[in-house]
Amino acid sequence: MKFRLQSLNDVVTNSSMEVYQEATGYTVSAVKDIIDVILKIGGSDKSCDDLFTVSIDYSDMLEDYFESCLDSDIDEEYKGMIEEVRGRKDKDGHYISDSEAYQELVNMGLVGDVLSTIEEYTNNFDSDWRYPTTQVSIIPKGEAKGSDIAILDKINDLFNVEACYN
Repeated sequence: MKFRLQSLNDVVTNSSMEVYQEATGYTVSAVKDIIDVILKIGGSDKSCDDLFTVSIDYSDMLEDYFESCLDSDIDEEYKGMIEEVRGRKDKDGHYISDSEAYQELVNMGLVGDVLSTIEEYTNNFDSDWRYPTTQVSIIPKGEAKGSDIAILDKINDLFNVEACYN
């Protein structure tokens, strides 16, 4: 589930009247607090951390991250390793996702040593035309039926952002 929290605290604007959203550590904390209150009101003795893993989802930034790594001045050997990992296919013959490729590079010890982490990349992201794209991810720790997850995914539909040009 990806939870796109839209509040004044999470909105960044520029002079062209475009609206950008970025999930931060504050967003994760706010989502946890909201879930904790809902659980408490419902009579549960559980907390958000007991039931869910709440974190920032950087998956929308990974393509830019990999392009930045390949354009950097790291050794050609490491660039080849990045390209090889990103070109891997799963057992069904489909290319692995950027998230899976990033995790593989973490497992290989390249991320954090040779390459910056996605968190560092996003925190230092510099673009003339956009801000980083991050979301909050809420993953149940226990068993969850597909229908329950589908209901939780509807949280994204609760919020609507429109730019108004007056």
